[in-house]
Order: sequence, then structure tokens, then C-alpha cells
Amino acid sequence: MRKIFILVGILSVVFACGQEKKTINTKIMNIQYPEINATNFEQKLVESVKRYEKEPLYYMRINKSNCVVEVLVNDYPVHDDYELSNYATPLKINEAILKSGEQTFTYRLYPVGDLIKEEYGEGDTVTTLTDNTAIAISIVKMDNGSEKTLEDEEVIMKHTSLTDAKGSFIASGKPYYEFTFTFNAQVPYINEGWDKGQDLSKLDQKMLEAKAVAFYKEYGKIYENKDADLLAKLSFGLEKRNAIASYKKLSDVYSLWKEYLGDLNGNKIRVQAIENYRMFFFGNDRIVFLLSNKLKYPYRGGGALKIDYIDKDGDEAFFIPGIFLYLPEGKRLEDGLYMTN
Repeated sequence: MRKIFILVGILSVVFACGQEKKTINTKIMNIQYPEINATNFEQKLVESVKRYEKEPLYYMRINKSNCVVEVLVNDYPVHDDYELSNYATPLKINEAILKSGEQTFTYRLYPVGDLIKEEYGEGDTVTTLTDNTAIAISIVKMDNGSEKTLEDEEVIMKHTSLTDAKGSFIASGKPYYEFTFTFNAQVPYINEGWDKGQDLSKLDQKMLEAKAVAFYKEYGKIYENKDADLLAKLSFGLEKRNAIASYKKLSDVYSLWKEYLGDLNGNKIRVQAIENYRMFFFGNDRIVFLLSNKLKYPYRGGGALKIDYIDKDGDEAFFIPGIFLYLPEGKRLEDGLYMTN
């Protein structure tokens, strides 16, 4: 069993027992939901979800070859796959669909590097995409009340990567390829998400980086302090969006918070220094993320905050929480950033 967790949607949190609590500066790490705490998190989340006669769920099916891939819906990261194999089950993308209408789907392809050598014990390091690189994507819709089998799927659209006149991948020989297409989605809800965030690319970049780093550092103290109330406040916006988009029931929310609380039982928390990263924008430049520069799994695609701990079996492990930040309209960068809704 892999003792490593890279989490974006659900933030795993573990804490050491008996550690001296550290002062957390919530002026650096702004709170949008001060009324939320560990006691009412579940109830408030359930109250935010409305029920509908039809509850459409959108998924993607991806089949790739001779490449690794990152996927964004509406410029929000929903999936990455840095291995040779493919996922057999469809992957839900509702969390990035904020409202009905036209949605964008972007995939980024990269060479497989040393994956073939690591998998089979032989072969060369692959530094470019090849003639045989390919990806096929299907966007499918299912109803939340269905059995979610192949028979329940309605295919919205299909896409296959482009080839040249000889049938070779159009970006063969290149170290990177990106393509965006659109599809239409109809959902009964409207999530604000990051829509009302400011364009961060237009702000003072040095100050933005300093505020993001400061936020990440303060966030690490949550783990050291075992502060479930503050975790609930900061996680609520993200989980509210996901709950609304996935039409979550009480049992789903209960399992979610139980997982949060279960992670609080970890031992010997060690928050590592924030280093070797770069600022990266998502959400059409409304979200900032401190992306690790490491390209080896499981660090690749993860954030700059790494938490080491001892798991329940006494083994060393670590996780990397997904901390996506934005600045709501009308707020000043000087006053700090906020967790993305």
C-alpha cells in the first residue's frame, strides 16, 4: 500500500500529539466562513445542497498512449496522469463546471521520460512526443440517480488528437503539446467559484508571491496545531462547491468529514520548508498555486507545502495539500489572499 497521498479536492490533515501550538495569523490567511467550525461543518454543507428532479453528472474518459497528461476544465485542474497506464473508470468533472453553458476542456501532453525503462527495465529516455503519441477523450453525462454503468452514459462529444498527412501525431518531436476544445453542459446549479476573483496576472507579482508563500506557511501551522475548527473554515468553500456540483447527500458529507477527522490522528507532523517551486495561474489567471518544480512522481503536479508524518501503522508517509488561492473582487492584495471557493 502506498504511504503517499497527493490531494487537491480533499485536504488530508494529520497532526502530532503534544506539540506546542503556534500562533496563526488569520490576517495573512483570510477567513471567508467565520461561522463554520468542526461541529457544524457537516450540517452547513448539507444545507448548501439543493435537490433537483434531474441531477446531471459529467465525466471524462481518457485513453492515452506514449505520453503523460494533465487535464483542465475551464482552466481548473481536474486530473493528471503521469504513468503509462490508463484509468478504466470515467472521471467526474462537475467540480470545475460552475454553471450551464459552454465549457472549455484543455489537455497538456508531455513525453514519458524514463517511464518505459522503469516499467520494463529497458529502453531509452524519451524526451519528446512521438509519431505514435495519441489521446482519445469522451465527455459523457449520467444522472446522479443512475447506476452509473456504461448503459447509463450519454456521450456528449468525442475528441481524438490530431495527426498529419502521414498519420503521425501532429506534435511529434516536440517536448510539449496543448489543445483546447469546448463542450456544452447543462446543470441546475450555479457556483461562484473563482468567477469573481481578480486577474492576478495584473497585480504586483513580487507581492503576490510573498502573500502566497505566507499563506502556505500559515496553513502548515493548522496541521501542527491540530486545529479542526480552522481547517473547517478554510475547507468549507471548496467542499461547498464540490457538494453542490455533485449533489452530495448526508452520507457523503459524513464520510467526507470523517475522513478529515481520521487524518487528525497522525503522529509526529513535520512541515517542510516551502522551496523549489514556481507560481502558476489557473482559472483564467484568477487562481494562484505554488507548483513544485519536481518532475518525479509523486511530487510532480503537486504543491509546495509538504507534510511528513507517521501513519497509524507506524510507517513514514507524507502528503501535499492542494492550496489554491484567489483574491475576491474589492479586496486588496496587501491584506492577503483567500482559499478558492
